Amino acid sequence: MTFATFPSALSPPACPLCAGEPYDPNSAAPLEQLRLCLHQLPSAAGNLVELGALGRQLSRSHAELDALLLQGTIDLRAAHLGLQALLTLLQGRDEPLLFSSEEALALLEPVQQRLQLGLQRINRVF
Repeated sequence: MTFATFPSALSPPACPLCAGEPYDPNSAAPLEQLRLCLHQLPSAAGNLVELGALGRQLSRSHAELDALLLQGTIDLRAAHLGLQALLTLLQGRDEPLLFSSEEALALLEPVQQRLQLGLQRINRVF
């Protein structure tokens, strides 16, 4: 028995962040980008060019924040479903399960990978 199709069963939706530029770890986190833009809004009052640029940056930051949170939540939910499936399998057995630690690891590996991916995406928000 394998769960080879588990990680792709709930694949993240396409989003501007995924389809566009790759994540740059040197750039400010999306939440920080939003805070900086909001801080600059009062000084840009009356300057339509600067307001337009701030509006575009706010929109990009919001889309990136939304995409990271959505993808992270989907990954965490998929990991949760995988753990539930494994628990159901283990609890529903009348006779003892006989499998090696390598086989147990193979069952848990996709769950752990999806959990790690979800947490990484959510952590990039801050």
